[in-house]
Amino acid sequence: MAMNPTQSRRAAIGLLFAAALGALAVIVVPFYMLNRYYDGALADYSGKLDRFRRIAGSRTAATQQLEAMRAMEPRKGFLRSGAPALSAAEEQEALRTIIEANGGKLITMQAPSSKEEGRYRALTTNVQLSGTIFAVRKILHAVETNQPALFVDNLQLRSQVPANFRPNPGAEPDVYMQMDVTGYSILGTP
Repeated sequence: MAMNPTQSRRAAIGLLFAAALGALAVIVVPFYMLNRYYDGALADYSGKLDRFRRIAGSRTAATQQLEAMRAMEPRKGFLRSGAPALSAAEEQEALRTIIEANGGKLITMQAPSSKEEGRYRALTTNVQLSGTIFAVRKILHAVETNQPALFVDNLQLRSQVPANFRPNPGAEPDVYMQMDVTGYSILGTP
């Protein structure tokens, strides 16, 4: 197919224009993609920088909260650290004192079983006692507010009187109570 000189010039100009666009695309597209990548990275890093500045700005408040927690002495909530026997003795003595001070009658207290849970040792004691419903209420409140912290599990209350029993005025019948009491100690610290 033969072209006349005008068509040949137009084809040459078209090819030159296409080659120029192709060369421009080969140069511009990578720069555009690189610019887009760096814009995203810059936005990500500036977002992280803003978050770090906010965190750094909250340092004084976090330090004050940490000091307030240290002032509360959180270790008072744990049983004595060290051998399990020391922690168990402390738990049993606390329970015995609570029960006797609040009008309960201790029936039996089984030796605590210990179980390690991460950094903590859980000591669980099974306690059986009797007392009036008012004494039981005071005992449970005292266990709940005790230092070191003790937790009641598996609580069972049973009345020791028949259903048709009518107590004398001012006298309350005793109830039987069985519960598991758990205290925690921190492992690895004196």
